[in-house]
Amino acid sequence: MPLIIFNRILFLSIVIFLITSSLFAQKKQKDTSPYYHFSKGKKGFELRSSDNNYLLQIDFRGQFRASYPFDKYPTTLTDFNKDNTSFNINRARIKIGGNIYKPYYKFYFEQDIKGNNLLDYRIMLEKYPFLKLKVGQWKVRYSRERIISSGNQTDVDRSLINSIFTVDRQQGVSIYGNLNNDGLANFNYWASVLTGTGRGANSNDDSNLMYLLRLQWNPNKEVLKFSGSDLEKHQKFISSIAFAGVTNISKYTRFSTSGGGQLHGFEEGIDGQFKIDQLMFETAFKYKGFSWQQELHYKNIDDRVNNVETNLIGNYFQLGYFFHNSFPKFPEHLEIFARQAFYNPNKDIDDNNNFEYTLGCNWFFKGHKNKLTFDYSYLKYNEFNPYFKSGNRFRLQWDISIF
Repeated sequence: MPLIIFNRILFLSIVIFLITSSLFAQKKQKDTSPYYHFSKGKKGFELRSSDNNYLLQIDFRGQFRASYPFDKYPTTLTDFNKDNTSFNINRARIKIGGNIYKPYYKFYFEQDIKGNNLLDYRIMLEKYPFLKLKVGQWKVRYSRERIISSGNQTDVDRSLINSIFTVDRQQGVSIYGNLNNDGLANFNYWASVLTGTGRGANSNDDSNLMYLLRLQWNPNKEVLKFSGSDLEKHQKFISSIAFAGVTNISKYTRFSTSGGGQLHGFEEGIDGQFKIDQLMFETAFKYKGFSWQQELHYKNIDDRVNNVETNLIGNYFQLGYFFHNSFPKFPEHLEIFARQAFYNPNKDIDDNNNFEYTLGCNWFFKGHKNKLTFDYSYLKYNEFNPYFKSGNRFRLQWDISIF
């Protein structure tokens, strides 16, 4: 309870500070320079100074989801036996961002209204494209699927492998930038030092930190945005190829929005018990209504208490297409997508793979700001040896941002 109260107080203090500082700046300078105006922008409601030195953006987003016979990916045999139709407010969030004093002094906060969690709070210095700085808490730049906001995804939610390999939200510091060369040598990089204990944890459980590096090649001399579906109908092929690695020592074997936790088969750890090393290879492109995403993952978990090593591998690919581009009578705002994913929770065990096969569609009322998504998944698990389990899942979701 004290943490919830602290989060609320911090959140309200931030809002009050930003609004009052903007109004103070307006009063101080009203006779000599910028005026302020309200508008509706790409990231919500905006209060902006005429010289762009001050900007406050606020947006509210909700996800409303119906699912049968279960929603999340099963983690136990019992999950497969569920036979329920559920209706949930899956996400309800308020987002606040902008800049202060100069356009390159940026800030961003995101509050989970449903769970009373402060998800993101970060400050960025982005004066130079090739060298930027970020401090705070955010979804670290590791894998594209996780980086993409849940409101900008192609599917209802992320794939089967996301919860297994994501590094998720962490606190720390990062330098990043774009090396914008005229030739093929156009790269983005992210180098981060993090606490490595997940969302809401402002210190490590020992003296070891998490270290992360992501390198992204932009062969078409343009950076592919972290967003699903080719809503822009790119007439020029745009793609990215990325490699990433991360190493960490903590008491956790996985991370999620809730913070640190354990994968199936791992008991609660103690401080510094698990050394985790991960590698990822990723491809993505968009072109004339086509969108493609793919990730190949490797993860080594070294249990330094029980002297046991576990190696995991996984991969997913996802393809979406607006068939209106080829068949004009096909609805313009309808996208069809498909996804396949698998992971092996332990390479030393044969026939141990878990699979996802998904087919779905999007109807975009107003891009990702207002869309309806339906998906059907066939899930096949071999992990729960000696039991093989499979099941079907249906989900319908309405995702809407107020502004």
